[in-house]
Amino acid sequence: MCDRDHIKSLERGLRILEIFAESSRSLTLTEVATSSNLSKTSAHRFLKTLCSLGYLNREEDRRYLLGTAVISLGFSFLNSSNLRTMVKPYLDELSSELNKTVNLAVLDNLSILFLYRKEVRRFLKFDLQAGSKLPAYCTASGKMLLAGLTDGELKKRINEMELYQATPATITSKEALWREIIETRKRGYSICDRELSMDLYSLAVPLINSQKKTVAAFNVSLEAHDKDNLDMEMVIEKLIKKGEVISHALGYQGPYPQIFSQDLAGGKDERFLSTHSTRGQR
Repeated sequence: MCDRDHIKSLERGLRILEIFAESSRSLTLTEVATSSNLSKTSAHRFLKTLCSLGYLNREEDRRYLLGTAVISLGFSFLNSSNLRTMVKPYLDELSSELNKTVNLAVLDNLSILFLYRKEVRRFLKFDLQAGSKLPAYCTASGKMLLAGLTDGELKKRINEMELYQATPATITSKEALWREIIETRKRGYSICDRELSMDLYSLAVPLINSQKKTVAAFNVSLEAHDKDNLDMEMVIEKLIKKGEVISHALGYQGPYPQIFSQDLAGGKDERFLSTHSTRGQR
């Protein structure tokens, strides 16, 4: 049944913005028309309208890219996020106690989206800040957020992933990633050991709300050699204690850390039957 209140043209316009958001480069009219299943004439009208509103920019070579209006909307959301506002003082305190970088992130399909970052040391060549994205499969926060999905949804997302080898330690087998997520559920916190950068060892815990859903995760970024030089039990204890305090503030009253997959199986079936080929054996 057709919904008379559904505005199809608005849906198409927003879909075009999503196509640009998913791309790491500028796009041509032909590429936009193909990706959006529109004729070139229709796609051109959408592009021209979005450019006039500032949501897209047209380059001299007739390629298009996201404009400042989209960026302003994104930062307005991040700055007004109630979760970010509530969690920030706790993470600032943890960062000061450990003298380490901490990050707050949510799951965005196959990636994590940073809501807040208190940086002490930069591990990657490029800058990370609120609004930045990283792959979920090779980050501590990403593994933590994936652990909160149902078994069915977790398998679906893993099947959709391209597991590129960022470092020699990156997990590139989908079966191995599945087992890692199941182990994360059991453990209650996630570990990323040099999988994104050979200098980085990261730990993350969940933020759980009153419906027992993992709504976000935060991590502490350590130098790889810290795991041998620091009191890791102390670091994990501080991380878990902070996560418990924040989760209680979100209305959660159960044992912590305990990952609820919102699924009857709850990760008890540790098999992963991939419908795609895998790369690597780790």
